[in-house]
Amino acid sequence: MSDRTKNVAFAVVALVALSIIGVGLAQGDTSQPSDAERVDALAARIKCPFCSGESLKESQSTVAAEYRTLIEERVKAGVTDDGIIAEFVANFGDSYILDTSTTVWSFGLWIVPILGLLVGGGVVAWLYRSSRSRSGVAP
Repeated sequence: MSDRTKNVAFAVVALVALSIIGVGLAQGDTSQPSDAERVDALAARIKCPFCSGESLKESQSTVAAEYRTLIEERVKAGVTDDGIIAEFVANFGDSYILDTSTTVWSFGLWIVPILGLLVGGGVVAWLYRSSRSRSGVAP
């Protein structure tokens, strides 16, 4: 098999793998969570303001229990998850939100390493090819 064929096959496999990963990440869970599941998920995303690095869900303090009850009341009142998070952000600031996966910075944390790997792989392939052509070995 020629080097060109190997490179094309590698590129096709890489694109298929990235496509599968992208589709898997994009789909997610489409079912509607129950109120209890929403309360648990929100409590896991919000850091206890008076505890040492624990989420409201993990903390056993009375303050955390009160905030879990507040979240439960907001969920029953029909407030959206984003609305509840916005209320906690308004009261305590962004640093108390543990799940920051929707920020621009968090996307950068995923994209930069992937781009680095792709660019690095391209540089390695280019250096490999150029060293082979200089040594007189046919590509």
